[in-house]
Amino acid sequence: MSQGLLSGYRALDLTDHKGFVCGKILAALGIDVMKIEKPGGDPDRNIPPFYQDRKDPENSLYWAAFNTDKRSITLDIQSPQGQEIFKKLVKNVDFVLESHEPGFLDDLGLGYQSLCDINPRIILTSITPFGQTGPYAHYKGSELIVSAMGGVLLTNGDPDRPPVREGPDSNYFQSNAAAAAGTVLAHLYREKTGQGQHVDVSQQEVAASRSPSNLLVWMFDKKLIHRSGNIRNVGARSTRQFWPCKDGAVFWMFAGGRERASVNQALAQWMREVNFESPFLNISYWEAFDVIGLPKETINLYQESIGRFFMKFTKKELAEEGVKRGVETCMANNPADILEYVQLRERHFWIDLEDPDGQKTLTNPKHFFLCNHTENYVRRRAPRIGENNDDVYINELGLTSMDVAVLKEAGVI
Repeated sequence: MSQGLLSGYRALDLTDHKGFVCGKILAALGIDVMKIEKPGGDPDRNIPPFYQDRKDPENSLYWAAFNTDKRSITLDIQSPQGQEIFKKLVKNVDFVLESHEPGFLDDLGLGYQSLCDINPRIILTSITPFGQTGPYAHYKGSELIVSAMGGVLLTNGDPDRPPVREGPDSNYFQSNAAAAAGTVLAHLYREKTGQGQHVDVSQQEVAASRSPSNLLVWMFDKKLIHRSGNIRNVGARSTRQFWPCKDGAVFWMFAGGRERASVNQALAQWMREVNFESPFLNISYWEAFDVIGLPKETINLYQESIGRFFMKFTKKELAEEGVKRGVETCMANNPADILEYVQLRERHFWIDLEDPDGQKTLTNPKHFFLCNHTENYVRRRAPRIGENNDDVYINELGLTSMDVAVLKEAGVI
């Protein structure tokens, strides 16, 4: 197998936390992604949580999770010397990734057209809250803001409470996946035409594209899809979907009709076998059972007894026995469950990445997808601050150790 789908290509990564994952994905595809940090380290190294709660730029687990496989150099691109060094780097790379406010790089003489003058094949990928153009282009934005303004937030949470944000940073991750896809497609175009281009990703647009059903319901019926939380609406009735148990929660959809007849019957049989009393056991013809025609009080009685039954078991017991019996209960996994999950282990989904000093080993997801001819894997831990300065400045750009020392003293690197 070859190393990765895009091994041999190189990228400069100027992103902050809004764009980390794009470079992480491209690095897993084999691209040599060089993370450019401010001298002293990227400010986002201060995002918690921290390894063993020790607040230190080298201990941020957020940074460690989303910058795997990248190299790191320190460079102040806002200084004239830093800009000249950046231009030299651009000559020998294929991609530049950034998440600055629109116009920031142009003001430094490092905008798309300037980069094209240096390297006509360059692909610049910009990830911003509202895109490069439009009346909101220069507005500040965050995960919460773009989720709200993209329509995602409105339908997230319980119906009797205000909307709640998704976690962890779901829209950042999805917009970064869109950015990585756009970058790869721009690369495909470049391979055919020889031309680079500017990929413009608006995180608000990614959020808006996630809820087309909401938009269609409004366009045709002028109705809003309301937050449902743990509730599934069945006609004029509402039923639960998540249920607490001894050590967490499970997903189980309470519904009727032919498609749920065997599931409901299996649950009732399980109740009988353990001598559990429930009004659910009084139902005899399961194919005719349907919550749509039931009084709300009756539905509540059924759900109360089902809830008491689930509380007798752990989530693992409910999931494993549910599979055997055809009850279709599903564990709501926490991180400990996921790390031990047999399906993920059997597919070799995890990889242990060790710090160079041997002080910590972090388990990471190994791949985004599998291919039978290429290995598109996470391979290396996130870099330390300026870990690759000598490799890049001395071995690649040909600077001397004295040059590097002078630049460091001047605050350029």
